[in-house]
Amino acid sequence: MTAIGVFVATRWESAAVCQAFAASEMRVVGGIRCAVARQGQVEWWVIPMGVGPERATTTAGRVLGEQSFAAVWSTGFACALGQAVIGEVLIGTHVTMEGGAEDGRSVPCAAAGADWVRQAVQQQRLPVQAGQFVSVPRVLCRAEDKQEIATRAGGVGLDMESAALGFVASERKIPFVIVRTASDLVDESLPLDFNLFLRPSGWVKGVAACLAHPTSLIGLNRLRVQSRIAGTQLTAVFRACADKALREGLA
Repeated sequence: MTAIGVFVATRWESAAVCQAFAASEMRVVGGIRCAVARQGQVEWWVIPMGVGPERATTTAGRVLGEQSFAAVWSTGFACALGQAVIGEVLIGTHVTMEGGAEDGRSVPCAAAGADWVRQAVQQQRLPVQAGQFVSVPRVLCRAEDKQEIATRAGGVGLDMESAALGFVASERKIPFVIVRTASDLVDESLPLDFNLFLRPSGWVKGVAACLAHPTSLIGLNRLRVQSRIAGTQLTAVFRACADKALREGLA
C-alpha cells in the first residue's frame, strides 16, 4: 500500500479533496485527525495543517514523525501570480519563501511527481500551468502587494504554507509536490484584511470590519464564488490523479 500525504490549510480545501473519493475514514496521527481514502493500492491521507507557515511546520513535523509517506503534497487554493483563470491548476516546480526567518530559502519539487500530476490533469483537459511558487508569512490583501511579488519573484502561484511544508519534507527526504487551484488573481484586492482572522481574537475584529464597511460584503461574495470554482476544480484534480493512479500506478 502506497500512502500519499495531502496537506491542506482549511476545511473548505479538505472538503474539496475528500469529495473526489467515494468514501474515507478518520485516523489520528501525531494528534491530528486525518481523512484517509483508499483507492486500489493507494491511500490518500488528507491532513489539515492550518493556515500559515508556522502551523504547516508544526503539523508536518508531528505527522511525518509518526507516519511514512511515499510523497507529500501541498494542496488547496492559491493566488495566481501570472495570467490565469479562476480554478486553473497550478503545479509547482519549486517554491521560495519571501519574508520571515526563512526569507529567500527555496526547495525544489519532485520533477517526476509534478510531471505525473500534470499528465493526470491534462488527460482531463483541465487548464494547467507549472512554475515557481512563492510562499509568504501573511495574507497579501492588496493587489499592489501581490503584483510586487509577481514582478520581483515571478512564478505561477502564491500561498502561505508550501515552502514550510517543503522544508520539512526535504529534511526527511520525502518527494514533495505542489498542486493547487487559483481562487484569486494577481490584480485583485481581497475585500478584507484576512490576517485579522488568524489571530486568537481576530474574528471579533474581522466581523467589526465587515460591519464598518458593508461594501466589503460584495467582495466577500465574489471571493466565495471564486473559492467554489477553485474547490470544484480541486475535486476534479484529485479525481484525475486517483484514476490515473488506479490505472497506471504512481510515479
